[in-house]
Amino acid sequence: MAIGKFVIREPLLPQQLDGKRERGKVERRERLYEAALTLFRSQGYEGTTVADITRRAGLAKGTFFNYFPTKDAVLRYLGAREVGRLGASTLAANGSSSLAKLKRLMSALGASLEKDRDLVSLIFRSGVTVPELLAGDAGGFSIQPAASLLIRQAQRTGEINPDFDPDMLAAALDALYLQQLVRWCESEQSYPLPERLTGIVDLLLLGITPAGPKR
Repeated sequence: MAIGKFVIREPLLPQQLDGKRERGKVERRERLYEAALTLFRSQGYEGTTVADITRRAGLAKGTFFNYFPTKDAVLRYLGAREVGRLGASTLAANGSSSLAKLKRLMSALGASLEKDRDLVSLIFRSGVTVPELLAGDAGGFSIQPAASLLIRQAQRTGEINPDFDPDMLAAALDALYLQQLVRWCESEQSYPLPERLTGIVDLLLLGITPAGPKR
């Protein structure tokens, strides 16, 4: 509302304030994450300090610890962020079978992680903790929730035998995927990660597709 040359703005409602506050938190977390990754890539993980990260992000040093308890937590956020981002886009995609979506997720995840092999390797060298494994988190790299949803969809559409426990299948797929991820990190020779990850979908699920008609 305007009064003369002055503009009086309507006060924000509580829900609008909450929404704006949350968007601000997400934006600051992403700024810190992107700044950290840029520095990790250019000057190395050990050579980067929290002060370097906040300076590049244009934020106060104390802000960092509101979003990441340690520098190591930024690395682990890499896995959770990529799995979450690619999992959400895969689940929302239309026009493909559920098994095709699952293979697309594995391929996209492999291609994304290939860009930061040194950082991903550092995460697994520093050790994924027992509590993380028990929680099914695996340092942020677990695909089990997304895999479970896609396997359930595949069972409903007849792509996978519905007699199998989808959570058990998802856990088995997650274990194979993490095994391949660790081997890729430790290998002295470079090889395409997307092909390895899509291959384990076939390895695990090929034998549990519904049997065709007997001839």
